[in-house]
Amino acid sequence: MKRNILLILLIAATINSFAQKFKYGYINADKVLQEMPDIAAANKELEAYIKPINEYIKAKNEEYQNKLKEFNETQEGLSDFLRKEKENELTKMQVDLRQFQLDAQKEINKKKTVLYQKAIDKLKAAINEVAKENGYRFIIDNSKGVLLYFKKEDNVEHLVKKKLGI
Repeated sequence: MKRNILLILLIAATINSFAQKFKYGYINADKVLQEMPDIAAANKELEAYIKPINEYIKAKNEEYQNKLKEFNETQEGLSDFLRKEKENELTKMQVDLRQFQLDAQKEINKKKTVLYQKAIDKLKAAINEVAKENGYRFIIDNSKGVLLYFKKEDNVEHLVKKKLGI
């Protein structure tokens, strides 16, 4: 009986000790990021960057729509040669507008990445500090399921490589 109690106490102590070594945390990094003043400022700057692009697209689209309307109203009186030329012009305008929209979206995404990077770096630094100060071994972003913080000694890559013979 004493041996069973001693064994139970030993197991309980081992489990308790093991649980204390591995402290896990989680955070919704997207939510915290959106609450940061840096992001509000970045969003304002991004809006100012996007506004003239959208105005340009709107103006080009209106120009295209006006030319299309004019063409539709006058095409019956045009020669085949002139009708074909105007159709080609309208097609080119449409293709150019679509390409500009795609290029603009890429540029907007680049600008957003640049503007958000400072806040993202600040958030990562805060997560690392909190983890170290509070003894967390892992911190997971529960909005994406991504590991944000880990202790280097928990990396088992070398063990897996050894197991694979690499």
